[in-house]
Amino acid sequence: MKTPKLPHVVRRGSLHVTIYETPTKGYENYTLVYYQDDQRRRETSGDFTAACNRAGEVLADLKEGKSIQAGAIKISERTEFVRARSAAIKISIVTKSPPPPLDVIVRHYAEAVRLLGSDLVIEAAREYAKRHPVNTPAKLVADVVAEFLQEKERQGRSERHRETLKSHCKRFGEKVSMNIGSVTTSDVEAFLDGLKVGARTRDNIANSIGTLFEFAKRKRYVASDYDEHARVSRLANGEDGPIEIFRPDEISALLATADKSLVPFIAIGGFAGLRSSEIQRLDWQDVKFDSDNIIVQQGKVKKRGQSRRIVPMLPNLKAWLTPYAKRTGSVWPHSKPYLYESLAALTVKAKVQWKGNALRHSFVSYRVAGIKNIPQVAFECGNSPQMIASNYRELVTEQDAAKWFSIMPPRKTGVRRLAL
Repeated sequence: MKTPKLPHVVRRGSLHVTIYETPTKGYENYTLVYYQDDQRRRETSGDFTAACNRAGEVLADLKEGKSIQAGAIKISERTEFVRARSAAIKISIVTKSPPPPLDVIVRHYAEAVRLLGSDLVIEAAREYAKRHPVNTPAKLVADVVAEFLQEKERQGRSERHRETLKSHCKRFGEKVSMNIGSVTTSDVEAFLDGLKVGARTRDNIANSIGTLFEFAKRKRYVASDYDEHARVSRLANGEDGPIEIFRPDEISALLATADKSLVPFIAIGGFAGLRSSEIQRLDWQDVKFDSDNIIVQQGKVKKRGQSRRIVPMLPNLKAWLTPYAKRTGSVWPHSKPYLYESLAALTVKAKVQWKGNALRHSFVSYRVAGIKNIPQVAFECGNSPQMIASNYRELVTEQDAAKWFSIMPPRKTGVRRLAL
């Protein structure tokens, strides 16, 4: 409605009501003035059309002699009600249900302001909407992990890469049993801290979980700007972190407590220095008891193009392996995830804190101290002498080395080596 020249007089017979323009603090405002029982009355509104509608109502009541009650709804209140009701109706468009009563809406808004401490209701709603989009399906972390691993297999990623992701992410899905869109940084860090692993291993697992969440973004299981995984702290800060080794008493406790399937893994790692991945691919037919050597075949080493190598089977390692030896078959006969589950359970039972890659680090450190020949140790481990000298060696004494390589299994009656 076009606003006429003001003041504007609305007439009905001998009765009239006048609308004045009364701006307030720079905003449009209109005052409706009329007389009842020789008393001047005023009502205000920020909307000219609403003021004209109210003028008609007042004139109708005055003509019929009705009393315009002192507590009746004012024009400004009527305007607020109409606008509020119009806004409430929009809710029904989104929810596809009748809008809630206005008093319910107001009470909810007031409670939200009380909880937030200020009028940040819309900002809080936007933040919630980012984390819980309306059309985002509710997906458990474990279900997303399964889809993630299937995609990696379809893409033809290497078995080793898929096994690593499976080991890291499957445990995460089992421990963090909730919708993936609800996972917070604190949830991820609580999971990582509970693993009790070294800084570098922890960071590697965190990176795998980050890859999982990037997959979830592409699938629209989380919001496009979801970044909780990116906020997870990294402990190694891009470096290898401190090299840790086991003491002789610690590996003795691990070996004494381990079940029969885990003993060969720990013994070969600690007394021959094979990498965890190499032990998992190792076959018993490559463990040569007749020549006291372990053959790490080409294709089973860590780096592509690296030739096979021969690792000496020292007397104490041979003693530990003899009762468990077989003609053929995997030295570690189970999956990679089960390996880490078994090691985690073992450290609790043996009361020894697990240290990332410490079996191999221990072998290198004690072997160098014992034979004082870095090139030979480098050949046995499949590393360069420079790498051994700078990254793996821990300062231990020759006496420490002697203790380490003299750790033997307890003598047991009735335990015989299988025929080879």
